[in-house]
Amino acid sequence: MKDSGTGVLGFIAQIVGSLVWPVTVLTCVLLLRRHLAALIPLLRTVKYSDVEIRFGQEVEALAKSMDGAAIPAQQSQAEEDKWEELRRIAQTRPRTAIRMAFRMVENSIVETARARHIDIADGAMGMPMIIGAILLNNGVISGDEYELLSRLRALLKEAEHAPPDTITSEAATYFINLAMRLAGEVAP
Repeated sequence: MKDSGTGVLGFIAQIVGSLVWPVTVLTCVLLLRRHLAALIPLLRTVKYSDVEIRFGQEVEALAKSMDGAAIPAQQSQAEEDKWEELRRIAQTRPRTAIRMAFRMVENSIVETARARHIDIADGAMGMPMIIGAILLNNGVISGDEYELLSRLRALLKEAEHAPPDTITSEAATYFINLAMRLAGEVAP
């Protein structure tokens, strides 16, 4: 009988010993949950390929830096309606609106290259940065416009790789406004 009592007590001691750390961690999380919940909105930084991504802050900073640049927004009413539709989409699907806005910039760049009869290889027609560089080298767009194109492209990539629900509608709207300015200026 003595063996069965020791075996049961040993078994119970092993169970208690294996549960000590998980219970301790769970208790700490429960005690600190208010403080941890307060930190979650501050987590806007994501690591991707050793590059820190701060999408919302980057777009806002870019918008502020471009306010002084000589890139006015010039749009027809039909174009303005398209951009306004993108702003509405940004309220519910910010990442989709960002993709669509950059696609409109790409279309504007391609149209400009065609309108100016600039020779671009067929393989490069789907590469906005190459077309932008060609337009820059031909004096069609300015260095500021090319810089904006580069930064918008980088932000698009960041938006595509950001975790779901991390891109706000405000950040998407900033992006759309910058894309609209660039597309309006580059358009033929």
